[in-house]
Amino acid sequence: MDFSNAQLVKKLRIVFLVLGSSWLFTVSVLIFLSFFTGAVIMAGLFLLTILFIAILNFHYIRISVVKEKLTLRYYSIFAVDRMFKLIEFPVNQLRRVDIRSYFFGLKYEVRLTVRVKMGIADYPWVSLSGISRTQRIQLIKALKGMALQKSEIKDVRN
Repeated sequence: MDFSNAQLVKKLRIVFLVLGSSWLFTVSVLIFLSFFTGAVIMAGLFLLTILFIAILNFHYIRISVVKEKLTLRYYSIFAVDRMFKLIEFPVNQLRRVDIRSYFFGLKYEVRLTVRVKMGIADYPWVSLSGISRTQRIQLIKALKGMALQKSEIKDVRN
C-alpha cells in the first residue's frame, strides 16, 4: 500500500494562495476607495477564514507499507513551524484504528494503537482533513484491514 495526498495538497495551497491574494487586493481597493465598512467586513471574514483553516489543520500525509513495516509521514501544510513527524512500526503490531470526526463532520482524525514490548501504545491523532472523502474512506478501510484484532476497531464521534 502506498498513499499520498500530495496532489490535493498542491491544489489546496494554490487555491488558498489565489483566494487570499485576491481577498487582500479587494480589501486594499476598498480602503483606497474609502469604503471602510466594507473593508472591515472583508478583513473580519478573512480572519474567520484563517481561523477555520487553522481549526481544520490540513496535513500532508504519506502512508506506505514496505516489507511489512507501516510508515506514516505527516506535517501541517499551513503551519509556520512546519514540523515533520514520522510514525513507523511493523504491520503485525497494529492493534486498533480509532477514527473521530468533529467540527460538523469537517475534521476527521485517526489514531493508531500498536502493541509494544511494554504493552499498548497510542500514537497521537493525525488529521485527515486534507484528504478527499473518497480517498479518506479508502484509507480508513485499508488501515482497518491491517488491524490485527478486528473487534477492537472503533469509531469515536465527539
